[in-house]
Amino acid sequence: MTNTDGSQRALTPTSVNLTPTTALDLSFLPEEQRKVLLADYHKGILDVAKEAHRMHLDVAILEKTLATLSSTVQDVAQSGNAATISHVHNTKTGRTEVLVGNTERAFGGKLTASQTGTTNWTPAYVIAGLVALVLIVAAVFGHH
Repeated sequence: MTNTDGSQRALTPTSVNLTPTTALDLSFLPEEQRKVLLADYHKGILDVAKEAHRMHLDVAILEKTLATLSSTVQDVAQSGNAATISHVHNTKTGRTEVLVGNTERAFGGKLTASQTGTTNWTPAYVIAGLVALVLIVAAVFGHH
């Protein structure tokens, strides 16, 4: 490509600004390699922007949910009733457990195992133990 002064310039940039103060010199690479590298770099920037947008949506949804829960409890309390509402919000950035209300349980601030999504494995352990015991007894009496 020709500049207005008649000189030739590369079609693909020869440097990439990584930060406002840091640039990566690509001038030593052939133009095709620079194109591939720049395409990959721009794809990465788009991926980061997409993830940031998702995270922003997660925060906005949680914010709206908390406002709705708080408003609901306030309405219930103003009508003279008691309420406890629990909510668990899982996102890529983590887990938020919320307990709002005007009851002693809400003031205690502890979610139950079922509210947190914790699985109670005790029945499975008991059944597995009974199966193992039956197998052992069968093995002992089967060899006599």
